Amino acid sequence: MLKIKGLILTALSLAVVGLAGCGDSTSGYGIYRSNDIVTVFIPLPDTSEIAEVKIDNKALHVDIDRDEKIAPRVIKLQGRFFPVVEPDETVEIHGQNRINDYAVIHLRAFDTKHKVSRFIKLYISKFYDFKITNSREKPEPFENSGAFRIGDKIIAYCRLQDNIDSQPKGFQVDLGGVKIKRTTATVNTHIITEDKIGERLLILEDYKIDSDKTIRGAHFLLKDLGPDETAEIKEVKTLGSRIAIAELVILAEDPQPPQFPQPPNDVIITDR
Repeated sequence: MLKIKGLILTALSLAVVGLAGCGDSTSGYGIYRSNDIVTVFIPLPDTSEIAEVKIDNKALHVDIDRDEKIAPRVIKLQGRFFPVVEPDETVEIHGQNRINDYAVIHLRAFDTKHKVSRFIKLYISKFYDFKITNSREKPEPFENSGAFRIGDKIIAYCRLQDNIDSQPKGFQVDLGGVKIKRTTATVNTHIITEDKIGERLLILEDYKIDSDKTIRGAHFLLKDLGPDETAEIKEVKTLGSRIAIAELVILAEDPQPPQFPQPPNDVIITDR
């Protein structure tokens, strides 16, 4: 009997190891695409950094510097059912960022022949458990968020940490077969302001993103928003339960009325 139990435990252990090996040993990733803007989030615990990023055959090749060695990663731009990037699209790297315990890769994808953006909205969340840097400390807004702009669109992102509340979905009252469902109303409040050194910030004071989820007090650093520009929120979503993404659009300035030359003040015109 003991021998049989030992064999069962060994088999279970091997099965767990096998399942772990089939998964992503480097804590997964997240991808968000909105038309031509593609943002990739890669967990980077501890002091690891991104050494190099390349695009090859619709896959993201990332070299991660782990102090003692370089660990390569390959992230296919492919969802479970749909591709993130179509075969006839071109993908360009537009920089990278680090927010707390994530590396963020900024990409742009567009039709190779016509150089135009496709109307694609896609979310992929494959995050797994891993050690979180500064898990006991609330990071500063500058460490915890960033943004990427193309044209008049900005994708701002923020690492959620005690910023999201799950509210009860309400309750139902049955009055003689008539069901009355009551829910708590939430008014979305946000502000775009400046910090002490003049950087633009988006603050979601109390923003409802789902029927039962609300983001409170989340800060997004908007370095790509000019001091004289105005933006409005187009959409706010979460990528899994860890990343909040705010999509903004830059509002066009009001056209100025045509200016006609005026005579100098010291010239007097009379009609004779």
